[in-house]
Amino acid sequence: MAEKSKAIKEVRRAIASLSAPGNLFQGVCLSGAFVPDNIILFRRTHTEALAPEGVSNNFHHRFELVVVLEKGGPIRAGNATHQLEPGEAALIFPNEFHHYMDVEKGEMDWLFITFECDEPSPIKDLRDTPRVLDEDALALLRGIAEAYFAAQRDGGGTLILSHDLGQLLVRMCSLPVIPSGRLNTHSTDDVRDVLLERINVYVRSNLHRRITLADLGSALGYSESHMRAVFRDRLGVSLGRYIRESQLSVAAELLQTTDLSVTEIASRTSFNSLFAFSRAFKGAYGLSPKAYSRMVDRKSG
Repeated sequence: MAEKSKAIKEVRRAIASLSAPGNLFQGVCLSGAFVPDNIILFRRTHTEALAPEGVSNNFHHRFELVVVLEKGGPIRAGNATHQLEPGEAALIFPNEFHHYMDVEKGEMDWLFITFECDEPSPIKDLRDTPRVLDEDALALLRGIAEAYFAAQRDGGGTLILSHDLGQLLVRMCSLPVIPSGRLNTHSTDDVRDVLLERINVYVRSNLHRRITLADLGSALGYSESHMRAVFRDRLGVSLGRYIRESQLSVAAELLQTTDLSVTEIASRTSFNSLFAFSRAFKGAYGLSPKAYSRMVDRKSG
């Protein structure tokens, strides 16, 4: 009883400055808060699984937290390559080009957490700055995994999952960046990566029109066969598939960030009909463009 009385006193002390609210029906809301949502966890235990099934794995509208647990390797994000070791993590931002195809072949254990959120400003400092995790961060990761399994099993743990992931990401902002010798190790001498970046920039800047290998060859000064070989070597997919999925990635971004109509977005991303655009978009994202737009509006409203 003495302990309970002490606890009651502490609660009373905490609320001592509370005053009557001006409105009994308007309080503190989650709207505008940093709340990770639509969370997916998965792991890769062999480098073969890192090969992309499509460019939507390299360009997409979700955040992607990569946690290295066993066997380090390079992570390519935007125009930078970072060399991560076990116990380190990097956050990939929406529609940021990324791949993990240069990791040395063999067994590994990397955890991937993808999610969406309406107000990412609290974690903006994590862009292009992988962090060294401490014991508290790793404890949060364990809690995230347990809550994820609970949510999948019986729907429990959902709020804990979102809370713990938010806490982890905010905590990462205060953790040390990986050593400078392993940060942005990309060399401009790597002709393949330089070419891939130039292809990436050209394609993303010309999605409003049909792009051919001849266009790329003329613009970048390489033969079509060389570009095709480099592209398949670095991404494992054809140029045509890359262009189409890049179009869909940009379309998803426009649906999220603009008031453009679905018809206007289809035209801007070089689809020759609204039907073709809707079919391709649903195939990639599981929702029609209109349904996706409504979902974004509900989350931001």
